[in-house]
Amino acid sequence: MSLDFLVGFTIFMLALIMVVSMVPGLLAGLESSGIDYDAVAYRTGVILVEDPGWPVYPPWEMNDLAHKDEIQRIGLAVSKETPNILLSTKVERFFDNSFFDPEDYRSKVIFGDIPYSYNFSLLSEDGTSYNNRTGSPIPPGHGYIRRVVKIKEPGVAEIDGSFASQYTAPSSNQEFIVRLDFGQLLNPSVGAAYRIDPRTEPVNVTITGFDEYLNETAPAPTNATLRTVTFWKKDPTRPIPQFTKIPFSYSTTDSSLYTLTIDGNPYDLTPDAEVFDDISLVLKPAATSLFTLDQNSILDIRFNLGDPPPRPNIFGIHDYDYNMTTVPRPDLKAGVLEVAIW
Repeated sequence: MSLDFLVGFTIFMLALIMVVSMVPGLLAGLESSGIDYDAVAYRTGVILVEDPGWPVYPPWEMNDLAHKDEIQRIGLAVSKETPNILLSTKVERFFDNSFFDPEDYRSKVIFGDIPYSYNFSLLSEDGTSYNNRTGSPIPPGHGYIRRVVKIKEPGVAEIDGSFASQYTAPSSNQEFIVRLDFGQLLNPSVGAAYRIDPRTEPVNVTITGFDEYLNETAPAPTNATLRTVTFWKKDPTRPIPQFTKIPFSYSTTDSSLYTLTIDGNPYDLTPDAEVFDDISLVLKPAATSLFTLDQNSILDIRFNLGDPPPRPNIFGIHDYDYNMTTVPRPDLKAGVLEVAIW
């Protein structure tokens, strides 16, 4: 046996050993080429609970159907500084199946070139406040992620009979004002999870126990009349700041902008209707976005209850602020967000 043959055979065997040792790695690459659904679910969960979405302001959830294409990314977080704390208005829009279709969820939440199927759910700890779900039934072999979250809800300025001593005074004006000072509300020293931001969440005002505000002079009235609700704004940084009435479709009912009820019945903002028990106004972010307000603005919501002769004695200014007596803020609600992808 020649030396050349031995050298050649040795080189051949070494090469064969190297090739054989590489085969498992090549096969492993083929085996791992499948989709990692858990990774996709994890990425989607991160986007939902740690990102507020885009655009941020005006926030994406304020877009109507005509402007849905302007939503680039859906996120549920109050802000990037508040991971795992969701905003209730974003949650409400996200689970609105009449607004989003399956392709919207794929292109604005899941992303990627593959048409994934999905199932998103949110259940609050109390089991009743939030029980939302959207998507298809979950099959075996899906990717899954579960995130513990908290949900921020707006406060309500409930002005009941206990405030009567502050706001009861004979006046020919008969105008009651709820005032929002944006310079105070949007102060960055207040954490985003607890900040009152009328640009992203509803302003809720309820006046109850109305009999406490009526003129007791005989003959004592049993009701009052709400003539109008109007919005006024002021920029205190101007040389001579003064309130100006905001142009608005006051006589048009639009539940996407506001709701006004008197004793449980819906009205527009020029109701001219009798009030026996309560007035409730919800001013939505879509409306405040039309008011061209900034961080210095002051917004007045003015309830005109004029009656000749005066029947109500309600008069004054109620600050919509961080005083827990004037605007109680609900605790953050605990819940679980689940994401399934396949």
